[in-house]
Amino acid sequence: MNANRIYDPTVEKLASLFPRFDISDAAGARAILNKYMEAMAAEGVERPTDDRIEEIERTIPGPNGAPDVPIRIYMPKDRTEAGPGFVNFHGGGFILGDLETEHPRCLIMAAEGGAVSVGVDYRLAPENPFPAGVEDCYAALQWVAGHAEELKIDPTRIAIGGGSAGGNLTAAVALMARDRGGPDVAFQMLIYPVIDDRCETPSMKNGADLYIWNEQNSLDMWDHYIGEDRSNVSPYAAPARAEDLSGLPPAYIMTCEHDPLRDEAIIYAMRLMAAGVQVELHNYPGTVHGFDFLTPSEISTRAIHEGVEAFKRAMVS
Repeated sequence: MNANRIYDPTVEKLASLFPRFDISDAAGARAILNKYMEAMAAEGVERPTDDRIEEIERTIPGPNGAPDVPIRIYMPKDRTEAGPGFVNFHGGGFILGDLETEHPRCLIMAAEGGAVSVGVDYRLAPENPFPAGVEDCYAALQWVAGHAEELKIDPTRIAIGGGSAGGNLTAAVALMARDRGGPDVAFQMLIYPVIDDRCETPSMKNGADLYIWNEQNSLDMWDHYIGEDRSNVSPYAAPARAEDLSGLPPAYIMTCEHDPLRDEAIIYAMRLMAAGVQVELHNYPGTVHGFDFLTPSEISTRAIHEGVEAFKRAMVS
């Protein structure tokens, strides 16, 4: 790694062990990730659970003409009246991941944030390129809003969020909800989000040697998701392409110092502010893409806690 970069020691220790992915080979990347997860389980890394939360698996209708969408509901067992909801779109470069990818985030938002969390297992590229994934996510938001009473969710307090590609899907679904007349989104949480397919920022151009995620990963990811022709990219694919950011819900945006995606997320945060959108922006020093749930450390624990607290502040009725 670049000797000029200063990393949090605990974060770097595990990040250095994380497998390298050739994102251009989607099937190969999936196999590497599965092998890594199996190795972690064999070493005793347990899937987190919380006795206060019931996990409910089900499927919901997808977009018109599309397959049903698997979801997982994280229901606080002591829920007696309507409260906040959190709809999560997982990361994975649009080609990786499932309901387990951001299970810890969904769980902690339910257990500590007081939300009914809903994880969404949207269709993946390259088999299902844009707009399949984002339309699945929008359909999930519609379903949650339409079933708010059943889910014990206050329809005026629904937040959406996710990490990496899930942050992209969050920003895109917020744009869709604004442009399509709903459902209402009270808050958007963009966690080290993918925002701009042009990949021209300084952090991207200097991101060839980074842990977890690098410049080439981003270039390959975009080719899978939207193809190589960038002459007419939808803002629902790359939210940085949106010309008008007014009227969007308040945002919490997290970035990592040593992440090629850092600058595009910060630029998006500043554009939201300029458009009159309330934004809370956190850039965590010494960190890498995906650091918050990568390994227990002071800074990852702080980042998780600050995200939960931001959600709770936004959800005060």
